[in-house]
Amino acid sequence: MSFAADTTTISIPASLADQVGYLLAKAHLRVHGSANEALEPLGLTVKHYGLLTLLVHEGPVSQGRLGEVMKIDRTTMVALIDDLERAGHVDRTRNPEDRRAYALAATASGKRVQSKAATLMKRVYDVTLSPLSTDERRELRRMLQAVIEGEAAS
Repeated sequence: MSFAADTTTISIPASLADQVGYLLAKAHLRVHGSANEALEPLGLTVKHYGLLTLLVHEGPVSQGRLGEVMKIDRTTMVALIDDLERAGHVDRTRNPEDRRAYALAATASGKRVQSKAATLMKRVYDVTLSPLSTDERRELRRMLQAVIEGEAAS
């Protein structure tokens, strides 16, 4: 059996076709790679996009809370926020309720770039999920949310 160099687009080996972990990992790699490629012209990665999206829609948020939600360790979180702050997309200020913590908020620039990135991400999802109908896409999202939240899918 020969494997292509681009492991995100190879056919599924029959011996792994029923392995949910393998299938989820391969789907993740495909979306993640395409998304990073699409976001590159904006100077963003998937992690930057996720952080900006949370800040735009739920900010201001503490750095610690963002790390919890995104499952990003403290060191990586600091580097990602540094990137976004340098680019002018995020303001980092001391949290008035806890001077040891930072409150993060998306700037006007951050909101604009997040909107552009969201458009690019929609295109990535449309291409990646093109084999599925609209109803199947909705059901896939629902099932993945159930798995992530630990609820039984019904």
